[in-house]
Amino acid sequence: MAALAPGDLRLPAGPVATSHARPNVVLIVTDDQRADTLAGMTKVNTMLGDKGVRFANGMVPTSLCCPSRSTILTGLYAHHTRVFGNGDVGGPRFGGWAQFHRRGMEYRTIATALVDRGYRTGFFGKYLNDFSRLSPDGYTPPGWNVFTAFKYSRGAYFGYRLTDGTYHGTNPRDYSTDVLARRSTRFVRNTPDDQPLFLMFAPYGPHSPYIPAPRDLDRMAAMPVAFAPAMVTTGHAAGPLDTLPRWQRGRQAAPADAEATWRGQTATLHAVDDAVASLVRTLRREGRERDTLFVFMSDNGYLWGEHGIVGKDNPYDGAARVPLVVRWDGHARAGVVDDRLALNVDIAGTIAAATGASMRTDGLDLLGTSTRHGFPLEAMAGYRHRPAYCGWRTADHMYVRYATGRSELYDYRTDPYEQHNLAGDPAVAGLQTQLRELATKHCSPQPPGFDW
Repeated sequence: MAALAPGDLRLPAGPVATSHARPNVVLIVTDDQRADTLAGMTKVNTMLGDKGVRFANGMVPTSLCCPSRSTILTGLYAHHTRVFGNGDVGGPRFGGWAQFHRRGMEYRTIATALVDRGYRTGFFGKYLNDFSRLSPDGYTPPGWNVFTAFKYSRGAYFGYRLTDGTYHGTNPRDYSTDVLARRSTRFVRNTPDDQPLFLMFAPYGPHSPYIPAPRDLDRMAAMPVAFAPAMVTTGHAAGPLDTLPRWQRGRQAAPADAEATWRGQTATLHAVDDAVASLVRTLRREGRERDTLFVFMSDNGYLWGEHGIVGKDNPYDGAARVPLVVRWDGHARAGVVDDRLALNVDIAGTIAAATGASMRTDGLDLLGTSTRHGFPLEAMAGYRHRPAYCGWRTADHMYVRYATGRSELYDYRTDPYEQHNLAGDPAVAGLQTQLRELATKHCSPQPPGFDW
């Protein structure tokens, strides 16, 4: 598959970092982790959150793995990467690694920018959907000195191959989160003392099928039934089941399914918590911890029964909201909660600004003082016939319009669980018009299959 040369790209305008600092950078990206699960990750909170900034409004404009990971790597919205899917729904024409590669995006990632700054770069874990299935044998994406990814369309906990040629079976030591953590700590130890490093650790947890590390099975069995928000019911307050849109009817799940997902995801995150701790300790032993920019986040959130749905790939708050923690001693404020709208699109730009890398992005520097009042929600048609949509999200409101013509509008100040759709209510007609105008302006170019 031919790739575009860097000069073929049409890049958005944006600031270019000029700093001369070269801190180490550790970017940790989990898979399908809800924001509120961060509270149970005691090691992440102690080692990163208490020494850095927790972003209370960490979010993603497109709540799906491959589009979000493409945005994290490039600092570009999906309407600029044009990666809108995982490569299954809609095919590789609109998503997955194939689209990312075809569009030449691999030439303008934060990894390529940091290699140009003299960094030693390493990737370990889940890259982009369908990478191993469609990429040539032995292919390493530009910018990575060490690249160890799953040779599988998504990822796995047991019974998988990695691109370093190793096979891992069903023994406890084969648990993928632990294996990737060991590879990552080895990368840190093997990096020359006088060279800065960029490590991207991307475990499969807490993605389905929610298999915890064997050492955590007893903890999972002993977990109290603490999950039962009042709004989680089949056919919730949005109306009777037969009045819901077709795609939403097709995704209704029983409360027991939501509870099982909560239990499984929470249990798989224990190993991720351990992995982060091992990385921080290794950096400390190597004398790198205090000059390392840490970013902990997820590619998207996950609904645990809100709107009757268990899953992602929709504009709702549970799917769009992600955990986001940034630590950089002496640069990021320690132990504070930042309420700014902070997006996956900001990660590459924040890293570039901290390291002096030359990179143009759509995002903000989260270590600076810039703010945004809102951002676009955008997606092509998704799973279970969910239509394409465009929308606008602020801290207080979410407006979305689907390709079918249906609109939704929620006010989080009075309706945090999105149970009352205000779209079409004359009392908020002015607000709806304003949010639609913002969505029309910023959700551009439009996703495949969407037309206002």
